[in-house]
Formats: sequence, C-alpha cells, structure tokens
Amino acid sequence: MNLLPAILIGGPPHSGKSVLAYSLSQALRSRNVPHYLMRAAPDGEGDWSQEMDEARMNAIRFKGPWNERWVNVVCRDLAARPMPLLVDVGGKPTPEQYVIFDQCTGAILLTRDDAAADQWRRIVTSRGLPIIADLRSVLAGEGALWPAVNGELRGVVSGLQRGRAPASGPAFDALVERLATIFAFSQEELTHMHMASAPEDARVVNFDELARQRYPNDPQHRFVEADVDAVLDGVPATEPIAAYGRIPAWLATALGARCNLRWQFDVRLGWVRTPCFAMCNPGKAPTNPWLAFRITEVGPGRVQLDASKRQYYLDYQALDGLPVPHIPSTAHVTINGPDTSGGGLPLWVFAALGHVYRGCAGVQVQQMR
Repeated sequence: MNLLPAILIGGPPHSGKSVLAYSLSQALRSRNVPHYLMRAAPDGEGDWSQEMDEARMNAIRFKGPWNERWVNVVCRDLAARPMPLLVDVGGKPTPEQYVIFDQCTGAILLTRDDAAADQWRRIVTSRGLPIIADLRSVLAGEGALWPAVNGELRGVVSGLQRGRAPASGPAFDALVERLATIFAFSQEELTHMHMASAPEDARVVNFDELARQRYPNDPQHRFVEADVDAVLDGVPATEPIAAYGRIPAWLATALGARCNLRWQFDVRLGWVRTPCFAMCNPGKAPTNPWLAFRITEVGPGRVQLDASKRQYYLDYQALDGLPVPHIPSTAHVTINGPDTSGGGLPLWVFAALGHVYRGCAGVQVQQMR
C-alpha cells in the first residue's frame, strides 16, 4: 500500500474543477508544500491551460478517449506515486473507470447544486473514499465557509473561470490549510524516500543541489541555458547517471545528447528509464500510436522538429523502439519547446530525442517565448 496521499477532485463538467485544482496547487507551491497535480483525465488541460489566452489554449488542447489501456496505466502510476497528489479525474467517469478512485485516499467534491453533490457523494463513498470537502461552485457572488459536518469542509467557492485570478475566499483558504496538513511531508523526507528507491545501475546526480550551488543568489535556483556547458562539466560524460531534481526541457535534451542519461526521476511516476528511440531510414515516415512529428527546414543545414502527442497520457513502458524521423548528421535540429503543441511532453521524451539525434551537428530545445 502506498502511504502517500492522493486526493481526488471530482464533480460534473463545467463546475470549475480544473481551475480549482490549479489554484490549490499554486497555493500549496507558495507554501513550499511538496505535491504534484495529476490530470487523470484525457483532456489535455495542464497548468498551461490556465496560463495562456483561450484562443491559443484551444489550438493546442488535446482531447483523448477514455479506454481500458489508458485506465490501467493511470491506475498503475497512481499506485506507484512518489509524491502527494491532487488528482483531477474529469467530469464524466463511467463505472468501469471508478477503479481510478480506488487508488486515491480522499476526495474533494465541487458541484453547482445539491443534486450533483448527492450523485458524486454516492460515487466516492461507494469506493470507500472519505470526503475532505464538499463545495459549491458559483460564477458570481461571495465565497463562504459553512460549519463543518462530520469533519467535512463545506462552503462556496466563487468565480472559478479560466483566465481569472486564482481561487480565493474562506472555503478555499480552509481547504488549502487542510491539504497542507494532509500533505505534511517535508522535501527532505521525500528526497530520502526517492533516493532509497534509486536504481542501482547508475550514479544519482542531484540537480537541485547542482542548481543551488551554481545559482546561490537566485531564490528559485533556476538553470540558465547559456551555462549548459558549465553545468554538464559537473556531470559524468560516459558513466550511466540517474537525474534527480527539477530540470528544464533544454537540459534534459542536452543530457540525452551528451551524457549517458539512463534514468530520470519523474514527480508523477518515480524513477523512469529513458526510452530508446529509433531513427527511421531516409525517406521513411515514422508511424506509431504515441507521438506525431513534423520537420520544417528553417535555414541552411537547420531543421525544426515538432513533436506532439497522439495520446494525452503517454505510457513510458511502451515507448522503447519508438520510430522518429530521419535527420542528417550534418543538420542542426531544434526540438519544439514547452510552449508549443508538444508542451505537455515529459522530460524523458526530450532526453530520448536528444539521445537519438546526438550524432547531428547540434540538438537543442526551442526557447520559451
């Protein structure tokens, strides 16, 4: 049994669940509460959907199907969670998909009326989940905190609309306090757990420590792309490594291209072995059910590789041997960055792309605009 909490956020469509989930995650981050927000529904709405204009969001939003394979993969990853989770389960799960609820440890309900609340209460209690909060969502008006019932937070959260300020109000604030208590694991405790489960066939490199040492005056300790050579000088070039900590997509790509990056720690999945992709022969287009590619010549000897998902939730165990487009060794290749249609790609995909194109004249990730 996984003792780390996984708190489901449920309710009907258009009740504001995604905005509430994003707001809760932002509030917990501001308190330095370690956690991860898992979008366990194939709707393609990550944090980026709350942070860009609606037209752009609709252009790159992914809508995928619920299917048995997808449900099984989500259940597997929930069971193996390495962090406390907030779990957005979408608004229309079917009885066949309630097995996802079984991997959670509690529930937050967000509905617009009592009838919807009663329906969702029946669903989550039938799966044995304690209800942490039962909230009503209204577009306008004031938020409110009502007296608790059997330990459940009750109240109203107002204005949960994409593009507006994050949620606030007495019920929201009380819920943040409750979650901070439930998620009461220090980063040191979690790091100790993660290191205890680290793979034995690679040397663990803690990139959080490297960033703190290199950028002591930056409160966020963020890697700077211009320093890529200096950063990689501190990483073994040939020895198998396991990358731990927060790294940007450009650094994951550089590690794949220039180091022996065997494992990465994914805050959603734990330790993930970097997939090995296979470059197609010249003139042959890759076909696979997971990723789509487009190559554009952007200058003499320079190409842009745009990668995007065919399925919202990628199964890392199925990506070994994935075919990718042929790119000549004489070309410089730029891989689409975090603000493009492939913005939801996990870092281990960028690392795998860096590795498969390491023989090219150069490989990098497009900077965020």
